[in-house]
Amino acid sequence: MEVILYIQTFKNPFLDYFFQFITMFGEQPFFIILACWLTWCYDKEAGWRTGFIFLTGTALNAVLKDIFCIPRPIGRDEISSMRTHTAKGYSFPSGHTQSAALFWFSLFKIYRQKYLFIAGTAIIILVGISRLYLGVHWPSDVAGGALIGIAWVFAADYAWNRFNAAGNIRFTIIILAVMITACVIFPSNYMVRTTGAAAGFLTGIILEKKYLDYHLSGNIINSIIKFIAGIAVVVLLLQMTKLLLPKGAVTTGLTFTFLGLWITYGAPAFFKQIEKWILSK
Repeated sequence: MEVILYIQTFKNPFLDYFFQFITMFGEQPFFIILACWLTWCYDKEAGWRTGFIFLTGTALNAVLKDIFCIPRPIGRDEISSMRTHTAKGYSFPSGHTQSAALFWFSLFKIYRQKYLFIAGTAIIILVGISRLYLGVHWPSDVAGGALIGIAWVFAADYAWNRFNAAGNIRFTIIILAVMITACVIFPSNYMVRTTGAAAGFLTGIILEKKYLDYHLSGNIINSIIKFIAGIAVVVLLLQMTKLLLPKGAVTTGLTFTFLGLWITYGAPAFFKQIEKWILSK
């Protein structure tokens, strides 16, 4: 608690806004945007690999939260908590910090670029500090999230390479069976959402490799147009399901299944069809 209280001695309106902004770098919309850009516009295989590491690591985070059942510092008289709507469920390990570690160390492991290591490390540290400043996590949550995330990158990346996971039906079935079992045992909204996203994402990879084999265009203008169109569908999907379908675990699971499927198969299939139509004119 002393660490949080010390950090919060620096509280002022500027830092309030700054750390509420920084903490978004560990949240779902940010990673959806990056995953879409990477998969649709930059490096399809890297997008698949990073997505697998990220989704399985996120599921691990959900399981660990329910195993340890550590309450958050929210509500303590001495601690001021902000942006609490991003702090659902138990406290350890920090999902924001672990997500940042999963994503940025995945990219560093794939590309081995020094700037990715420096930028990624800075973002992980800042996201971790933001969770302490906002009073929604303990220091052990942040440290645990970072270390678990980095360790999982190496474990999941080894599995991806060892079993040639892209399009491997047997491997996909095993991974999804494990995640669904964990979802039954630990039925949090977080776990349901992640399992649904993984089901759609990995199924989409199988379909893409078998029926599509979409090659990314190097044209930056085309990439931007594709990205905007694809993200528009993502936003529409997320908003329409909220408006039209009843709230509940089934709706959440199906929504994120369709989202994962759109990212790896639906959007590339749509882009390929549009390109064929343009070339035929």
